[in-house]
Amino acid sequence: MSFVSPAASSALRRARVLLVGSGRMGQIRGSLMYSSPKFDMVGVCDVNSSGAQSLADKYSALPFTTVNEAIDHFGVRREAEYFEQVGDSVVVSTEPESSEAVDGIVLCAPTFTHEEVISKAAEYGLPVFVEKPVDGTSAKIEHLFNLCERSGVKLCCGFQRRFDDSYVAVAEAVKQGKIGNPISANIFFADHPCPPIEFLLTGGDIFMDLCAHDVDYIRHALNDEVASVYATGTSSTQELKEAGVFDNATMVMTFQKGAVVTLTMSRSARYGYDQRAEIFGTEGLASVGNQHANSSVISNIDGIVRPKYKHSFPERFNQGFQTELEAFADTILYDKEWPISRNDCVNVQKVADAAKLSSQTNEVVHL
Repeated sequence: MSFVSPAASSALRRARVLLVGSGRMGQIRGSLMYSSPKFDMVGVCDVNSSGAQSLADKYSALPFTTVNEAIDHFGVRREAEYFEQVGDSVVVSTEPESSEAVDGIVLCAPTFTHEEVISKAAEYGLPVFVEKPVDGTSAKIEHLFNLCERSGVKLCCGFQRRFDDSYVAVAEAVKQGKIGNPISANIFFADHPCPPIEFLLTGGDIFMDLCAHDVDYIRHALNDEVASVYATGTSSTQELKEAGVFDNATMVMTFQKGAVVTLTMSRSARYGYDQRAEIFGTEGLASVGNQHANSSVISNIDGIVRPKYKHSFPERFNQGFQTELEAFADTILYDKEWPISRNDCVNVQKVADAAKLSSQTNEVVHL
């Protein structure tokens, strides 16, 4: 198949996507897609019609309350197309069935909605990007991957540390043997700002909410699987203690090749968003440090002062979120493979399940 040259065609293509979910992650993803030359976010879907309307108005998209409603409006691209990359744009070598057709879905709605939306994506043959976790159990995650595979649809789960420049550099160094044989790792995750007490009392379990990104990352960096988990936690207030809710927790993971990894998590760090990772090996140490709100340093007789860490995850992982989304666009425009597999998603969920069980039984859980 010969490609159309830029001079012969003005059909420069972007990935036309629907954003599902207008909450915090939907707002983050919407802003990044709007600024990207690889995307055209054509619609925002949310059962909260005012949320969909507000976000759609902000980014020149159309609001919908359901995916079906949006698909009925735009249609889906059914003709196989071939593309040529020209800078950040794509030149189409065949005429699309419809210039308004949708190419994919970016799913940022709560986890309990994922099965319905992913099933619709599979039905329509649309690749879908989904925030972690794909679903709440490993069995359901397997089911949804099976569903998408039968339909020939790519199911792309987001783990942003895989795309963050600093985390990528450390993982590559470890895999290239620059620190020798990995022996241990220490990972620290402290959120900021602290969620409201109402969320902590009624929201998700700390292991389910906080550990997934770091568990995925360390598995990836070590190229190894978790063999056993021991987890415990504490409650920083009497109200949380009486409710049986941990807002601080620690996991100790032993990997199949022998490395021992400690992951410490907290719902709140008063000094900013604290994210650190150190991997120690027989020949050296590889680490990801924190990022400050800015790079100023004030030195005087009173001491040396630097700003707090970045405010929260949207600021700290802005580059990772952007690169992650553009990698999803590449799966649509250039048929590139998504780097995070079914096995990654299932095994991360199994580790989170094991950590929760360990904290309840005060026993090591073997996977």
